Amino acid sequence: MILENLTDISFFVQLVQAGSVSATAKRLGVSAPAVSRRLRRLEERLGVTLVVRNTRHFHLSDSGQLYYDGGVKLVEGTEHLEAEIMQSNRLLQGALSIGAPLELGRNKLAPFIAHFGSEHPDLQLSLAVASEGSYDFGDYLDLIIRLGMPETSGSIVTKLASTNRVPCASPEYIEQYGQPQTPEDLKKHTCLCLRRYKTMEPLNQWILENKNSSHVVVVTPRLSSTSAEIVHDWALSGKGIAYKLLWDAQDNLNNGSLIRILPEFQGETVSLYAVLPSREHVKSSVRLLLKEMKKYIKSL
Repeated sequence: MILENLTDISFFVQLVQAGSVSATAKRLGVSAPAVSRRLRRLEERLGVTLVVRNTRHFHLSDSGQLYYDGGVKLVEGTEHLEAEIMQSNRLLQGALSIGAPLELGRNKLAPFIAHFGSEHPDLQLSLAVASEGSYDFGDYLDLIIRLGMPETSGSIVTKLASTNRVPCASPEYIEQYGQPQTPEDLKKHTCLCLRRYKTMEPLNQWILENKNSSHVVVVTPRLSSTSAEIVHDWALSGKGIAYKLLWDAQDNLNNGSLIRILPEFQGETVSLYAVLPSREHVKSSVRLLLKEMKKYIKSL
């Protein structure tokens, strides 16, 4: 109903500005009788006469003038709004800083941000990468991409995607030490763990579950780091078994440089979030980048 009303308002504004039924018909590419019928239906819906017309005169009634004056404001406002939106998308300007986890930022987000920058050449983009959890808005960032919900309150959080962790190792490691046959067998192997930045707490509780059972295996890391990228490199070089995010390890699993351990089990689900400081004064560039990033992340 609202859409029909807006369409009628636009039609009536064009009719008045054209100055006659025949001129409106030419502008809209329809017949003059079609324009007259539409005007009649509009007047019947509103229950008033909008245009006083005969063979020689075409002028607005008081109701028609009121409808036209209000209609012009709505049409011009709509056109102005659409122009602003289109202009903001085409000519994004200024600086935009994004913080992200090191491995995800380097391997997945950096190509997207480079492409986004090529689409908006007047925009100055900065990608800051560091160990997960080491960024906050005191670092002068417009947007933070992080794994897991932020612990601080007051931020605006948008979920981008979810993935699972999977245990994996190189063919060289498996050839030398064999594969675990059960989740508990992981305790007998050399495991590579992440540590939380600042607290140095090891992420050594590896969840593995399927429809038949669920396990939380506490492993003792032989090697550990706050950098997911370092843990990844250790796994590739045969130093042990890593508990990797599937989207970080997928390329290596596909090309055989890593092999998934216990593939009948699913690891912990981890979600990726975009965090904004608040809803107020969010840059148009941030809104558009976040919109496009959602599409990109889902395509990975």
